[in-house]
Amino acid sequence: MTANVYPLFITYIDMNFQNLNLTIRNLRKDRVYTLINVTGLAIAMATFLLIIQNVRFEKSYENFYEKADNIYRITLNLYKDGSYITTDCETHPAFAPLVKERIPEVKDYVRMQRLEKCEVTTAQHKAFLETNIYAVDSSMLSIFNQQFIAGDPDKALKGPMDAVLTETTAHKYFGNANPIGQTLSLSGQTMTIAGVVKDPPINTHLKFNLLLSLHFVEVLGYDLSYWGGNNNYTYLEMQPGTNLNAFNTKLTALSKSLPQLKDKLYSAEQLKEIHLYSRKSFEPEANGDSRIVQFLFIIAFLILVIGIINYINLTTARSAERMKEAGVRKLLGASQWALIKQFLLESFVINILAFALALLLIQLALPYYNTIVGNTSASGIYTDAKFWCSCGILFVANSLLSGIYPAYVLSSAKATSSIGRIFTSSREGSTLRKTLVVGQFAIASIVLVASLVVYKQLSFMRHQNLGMNLNQVLVVRAPDLLNDTTSASAFKSELQQLAGVSKVSIAGCVPGLGLEMLSTTSNVTRQGDSKKSSYNYYVYGFDEDFTNILDMKMVAGNNFKGHSSYGNEVVINEEASKVLGFSSPQEAVGQKLNFYDEHPTVIGVLKNFHQQSLKGALLPMIHHYLSDKANYFAIKITSGDMEKILASIEKKWDSQFRNHPFEYFFLDDTFNRQYQSDVRLGKIINIFSIFTIFITCLGLMGLAAYNVYRRTREIGIRKVLGSSVIAIIWLLTRDFIKLVLIAFIIATPVAWWIMNEWLQNFVYRTSIPWWVFLSTGGLLIIMAVCTIGLQSMKSAMMNPVKALRND
Repeated sequence: MTANVYPLFITYIDMNFQNLNLTIRNLRKDRVYTLINVTGLAIAMATFLLIIQNVRFEKSYENFYEKADNIYRITLNLYKDGSYITTDCETHPAFAPLVKERIPEVKDYVRMQRLEKCEVTTAQHKAFLETNIYAVDSSMLSIFNQQFIAGDPDKALKGPMDAVLTETTAHKYFGNANPIGQTLSLSGQTMTIAGVVKDPPINTHLKFNLLLSLHFVEVLGYDLSYWGGNNNYTYLEMQPGTNLNAFNTKLTALSKSLPQLKDKLYSAEQLKEIHLYSRKSFEPEANGDSRIVQFLFIIAFLILVIGIINYINLTTARSAERMKEAGVRKLLGASQWALIKQFLLESFVINILAFALALLLIQLALPYYNTIVGNTSASGIYTDAKFWCSCGILFVANSLLSGIYPAYVLSSAKATSSIGRIFTSSREGSTLRKTLVVGQFAIASIVLVASLVVYKQLSFMRHQNLGMNLNQVLVVRAPDLLNDTTSASAFKSELQQLAGVSKVSIAGCVPGLGLEMLSTTSNVTRQGDSKKSSYNYYVYGFDEDFTNILDMKMVAGNNFKGHSSYGNEVVINEEASKVLGFSSPQEAVGQKLNFYDEHPTVIGVLKNFHQQSLKGALLPMIHHYLSDKANYFAIKITSGDMEKILASIEKKWDSQFRNHPFEYFFLDDTFNRQYQSDVRLGKIINIFSIFTIFITCLGLMGLAAYNVYRRTREIGIRKVLGSSVIAIIWLLTRDFIKLVLIAFIIATPVAWWIMNEWLQNFVYRTSIPWWVFLSTGGLLIIMAVCTIGLQSMKSAMMNPVKALRND
């Protein structure tokens, strides 16, 4: 029996080897079409894989936490007279122990209070400006399963002055020395290092560098039983199997039973849903957007479809030649299955070549890709098992999708195909190719319109009137000085004497910084009004020069004077005046407010300005007078040598604050950084729109080239009969132009709907003008004419005698 099987095996191998040789010979014979197919598929595959990698990264947030499925975050919904206002991520510190006591599904809790950027000093008197500092309950280490490198997890953060560092932060402060037991100074308090944990991964919304015990904020005077302020993030570890909707029902009932929560209701959300689906105030970081992720996934899919359409179009367009080949092989005894295997093998070989080129393109594009998306999620892409799994699925699916239909059509040829033309001139084949071309250009139109609308919206936001002028304003972060009431004003006086410095102001915050840098309170009412407020007011102080430096305008009343004092006077904006119930800004001037435990007088109303980006609504702002204790120095710079001015400012800093780190930024750059995610989206869409158009035109070029080749004799006859070059070019291009117009008509309403939905993310948004669609259609027609015209012109200018002789 073995003797009989062996010859059959050899025959099978030989037949497959012959099929492979035939495939390679066919691909080499049609080098141009092979190159077009491979290039189009490779770009489509590379684009798809990179976008899918980013989509997977965005959806992977919090997955590494062992208890992620059972962790909820508590948020606070604010209402006014029964109408919803907003949702705040920060909650009251007293609520966490209460909810654990009242609702049995709560297994444990952790409160986290973020501290603004702080100056941290080592025992060796090295000062660092540190971000992402949280004061937390010790349960944070177990609920979020922190991996300790040094220290005892059971004891860390149990002491009121304990601190836990990340690996990177520990190395920054102490080098290779053992940090356990070392001390750090923060806000006048001495902290002892009790542990070092691994750095949080980039796919978490809770990024921290330094953890302190929550008791640290009590040392600073913060009351953890206080219901008047909500400054904590609260996370709950739930019993397995807890239903979110049922739990939220209990939270609502509990909220309504608490007299401290007038017009406020607590709600919960799952930890894994935060990054893509939470758009609340005071988020720990700027979250992603599920709609953008879905949009990018659709773009990736459409680009892949365009690549597959190119292959199907070119393969079926050349079916006349291939059907003759199939007919001859059928006459020689080949079965339909044998022909299907042959044509599928060609598809697999082309996809193998395209896949290899796609991997090379990914490798070349990775540095630029990481810059665009703003993270290094794709840096280890070649060691990621999920990436290779995606590659395998994509390769098999792409090979089958791009190969099955052409293989079936070509293998269905009758033996008589060897002596005639069938598919090329058939209505079925022509309709298929026209449909696919329309689909390609419709996709290209949608992506191109998206690119133009994103660009227009970003331009609209950057050129809107912000209610202030941020140009030529340098901001220097003030040092952390305890019990010092003179240094800030003294440094301001020193700076005002420098050449190139117009004015200097002391401020508690500046526009464009995160909301966490602002104080907030809902305990603000007009004096005599007994009804509690449910609005969040945003508070920071500045001196008399701040509004002049930023060119802010007063619409009523006056600005602070040099003799103003903290607590007696406030300046509010128009939005705060409206929210407080004043009929006009003029009515607000001279009125007293219940503000914390004081009753300041409103001395002026500022014209509305945008503390945050135009993506959000105007904030009700309240400003008190600040004369000494500064967080920032705002410096108006006159035109001149910026490097020289910066050097002179730093020299003054070193003379007065030598042991404190010097940090500065330009206010316009910081403000525009709020649009960073939208700028990245714009870049991504621009690049992929170029790829989409390139792949589409690549396929169109192949179709045009084959169309010209097929009609070479007809062109020769028409030239003999007197047709001009322009008439022949029009003959060869008009059908394609009609298809582009049809695609444009189909794509226009779809593109308008998609981009109109995207614009709803912005409170201040542009319109979608008619010229966006007109320019898109015009550009696609021009590119189609250029692509087809180059092929048509060569044939139209050919000697007709040569065309007829060579046919």
